[in-house]
Amino acid sequence: MGMSATLAILQQQQTTDATATAQSTSSSMSPASHPPGTKFIRIRTLESKSAWSLEGFDAQHVLKEIADLKPDVLERFVSGPQSVDALVPVAPGYPPMTVGQFLNASTKACGCYVIPRLSLYDYDKGTLFTEAQGLLNFPVSPHMRYLSLDNWGPFASNHTPDEVKGMFQRLYSQGWTGIGVNECNGYSPSYGYATFADFCVGATYWRPDRDALASIHTEPNIKLVLLYIDFPQPMTDFSQLQPDREAWILVHRIAPAQSEDGFRFVYPIQQDFWDSASRLTSQGGPFRGHSLYGVMKGLMAQYGTGGVPPPSVAHNHNKHGDPFIPSQSNSTSALVLMGGDSD
Repeated sequence: MGMSATLAILQQQQTTDATATAQSTSSSMSPASHPPGTKFIRIRTLESKSAWSLEGFDAQHVLKEIADLKPDVLERFVSGPQSVDALVPVAPGYPPMTVGQFLNASTKACGCYVIPRLSLYDYDKGTLFTEAQGLLNFPVSPHMRYLSLDNWGPFASNHTPDEVKGMFQRLYSQGWTGIGVNECNGYSPSYGYATFADFCVGATYWRPDRDALASIHTEPNIKLVLLYIDFPQPMTDFSQLQPDREAWILVHRIAPAQSEDGFRFVYPIQQDFWDSASRLTSQGGPFRGHSLYGVMKGLMAQYGTGGVPPPSVAHNHNKHGDPFIPSQSNSTSALVLMGGDSD
């Protein structure tokens, strides 16, 4: 049997299973909850099949950052199916560490939990539900219970409403507590099934996309909205700016808007071509030589308590790692062009 025929059978079986699930699930079924917490960070560590994505950095480096930042959520910390026994790179002198050990050490370092990412392109490959079940069963504490779905726009536009609903219903029937969708490339309705959603910073004015946010807020089932800047194209554009400009945007245009516009910013700590700790502001500038890591650490402290910032303080001991908490800003977000991307 040819590859195309095999894929066709898998897709037909998946659609049939999803339809059966939809028929067996009450029409009044509603998702249980959205991800709790106020401090979300993204460190892109493990890609599909446990491929380590941070070349030149090891597990101890990541664990140190997690323990230092103490986030509530490791958002999209892993992407795609993972192998519990695969090895991750470790610092010299440390014993071997598996993916399972690394994920458990990560959640223990911050007392937080992991939200994994899957691509909806895998729906048509016939592998989405197997991958989702594998993540749900992965031996990490706390267990992964919230799932972030990428490539949502193309999936929603290329599948019927019944197929879309059936996809959500089957994932919830597996045991997922909440499911999120990426709306960065344009809003698509989730028919009451998504509990959280992503939207993006526009790369033209570097402000949250308020049109996208307003569309997302038309769905009362979506209780949490996450703002992203670290998807590939926006992050590439952002990294072309000078660190002083990057810090100014984070401090004056993004972080203060969280409490005004009803979303949480996912702080972009590190990915393959981006390391916030190495992005140093100028010594003579307003951020006094602090790294973007330190700036974001300060913003997490300032805006990580339900959107009510404490009195302003500034630390100046270890400029690369200590938090820099700037004065409060009265800036607001504005209408922007979309700068979305998947991943």
